[in-house]
Amino acid sequence: MTTAIPPTTTSMSIKSPVASAFSHIRWDALGSLKLTAQETALLRMAETNSMDYTLADSRDASMYARVLLKLLAEASAAGAGNGQVSRMNDDTTVASASATSSTNSNPSEEAMAALSADPLGVVSHYALTKLLDILNTLASGAVKGVSIATVFYVGKDGVLVDQWKALLRVLNKGGKGDVFAQKVASLCLTRILVTACPSQRVSSSDKDGNVVKARPVQYASALEPLEAIVAWIVSQLKNTAGASVSICTMALRVLMEAPETRALFCKSGGIKYMSRQLRVGHKTRSMSTSSADSKKKIGQASVQQLYEVCFCMWVLTYDLNDSYLIRQDFAKDSVAVSALVDLVSVAPREKVVRVALSALSNLATCNAETDVQPAGQPTINGQCFLSEMIACGLIKAIDHLRDRQFTDPDLVTDIDILYKLLHENYKEMSRWEVYKNEVESGHLQWGSTHKEAFFKENARMMEGIDGDFHLVKVLIALLSSKDEEVAAIACFDIGEFVRHYPNGRAIAKRLGAKELVMHLIEHENPELQRHALQCVSKIMVQNWEYVK
Repeated sequence: MTTAIPPTTTSMSIKSPVASAFSHIRWDALGSLKLTAQETALLRMAETNSMDYTLADSRDASMYARVLLKLLAEASAAGAGNGQVSRMNDDTTVASASATSSTNSNPSEEAMAALSADPLGVVSHYALTKLLDILNTLASGAVKGVSIATVFYVGKDGVLVDQWKALLRVLNKGGKGDVFAQKVASLCLTRILVTACPSQRVSSSDKDGNVVKARPVQYASALEPLEAIVAWIVSQLKNTAGASVSICTMALRVLMEAPETRALFCKSGGIKYMSRQLRVGHKTRSMSTSSADSKKKIGQASVQQLYEVCFCMWVLTYDLNDSYLIRQDFAKDSVAVSALVDLVSVAPREKVVRVALSALSNLATCNAETDVQPAGQPTINGQCFLSEMIACGLIKAIDHLRDRQFTDPDLVTDIDILYKLLHENYKEMSRWEVYKNEVESGHLQWGSTHKEAFFKENARMMEGIDGDFHLVKVLIALLSSKDEEVAAIACFDIGEFVRHYPNGRAIAKRLGAKELVMHLIEHENPELQRHALQCVSKIMVQNWEYVK
């Protein structure tokens, strides 16, 4: 695994559905915004000049940014975000709103109607659009001697401007808020706050090409706001609705730019919730779903959304060697590895497979030498993640990928690395170790370890080291899996344990297997229904072979 973090900084544009109405806003008529004559003049001047010119002087640039934040605060306080504008088409990323093929109405006319009906909503979009323009312009380095730090951090100590709270207020409107506003507010706020991270302090040059020392920025002034935006992003990832996740993906990309913010994100449980968003397996893998259908149906997430989230997870894998806590988060419940393996198996698009494989390659090759585990804690390294990958069935997926022709050399390299490491580790593992890892991962797949012969040989191993029948308990829990194939395999394995372990029937009944399997007898999936019926029969009948 290379140690360099891949660059993630990009200029991100989002077009408001009411952008064509911006030039028609009459500031004098909007008394609720409480603008001074100087502030109104500044807004009008900015409209007649290019953004580069408006931002040429750092003091004027800072004043302009704070006026826009004031606009946003006053508009929100007066009810913006709940009117007609918030209900307009929110599919506005990058492309022009006029690109839609079925245009029954003119977007400009709709925007003007919205300005008349909901002027504060239009003002809110205006302020956010201009703030994003400022950030993109400054991030590009187009204005010499002026940076995000000089505009949004004030005083000799570089303290974050108080007006940042206007952006957080937009986010706190929640699901009832304006989708465009929340996308842009989260992106702007994250970009402003990430700038304060010590790792982002770099020197720049002035108009004459002289090196200018980075402006002092007080990281402490941005820490609490950073924790707030991280909590908001994680709350969106917790939501199972694809629309909620799409609101935060661009802000999440920006959050990945600094090690400080990546650590905050992981500390908030971000890896687990990203993994859940990537878990397409239980929505696409079922015994009644063809592989062709599964490639089209990837839960509620679009391919682009999967790519964005997977990209962020890939960036986090570059911190594995330097952080035990991040390795620990990736290893929790095998959710992250399972999600990445699902993506590789379903292969929605080559670009998604590319970042998923690269993340898996980084996991497989990570080490625990720089930041070792605390005393008494298990070592978490590439060997651990390889065992999880084998349990999740990655070998089969990699074998299939090796038969395909890819033009991307990095993708081919990752496939070769994983193929070699997986097969080497598989040879060193006993069949029982392979089975144990598979059950503990919860990612069951039909194979040689789910046969009568395997349980004849290994039934006594199900006792476990402590004699607590841990694997049997895990199989019983998997009976409630939303993945019908996993539930069916769990039924089969429990039935075979009952047959081949002395007093297995009594143990399975005592652990609650019978009741859960009984519920599955009436399942709508005929294959699951069949395995559940056979499992119950094995639990109830003394001599199953005669019934069979």
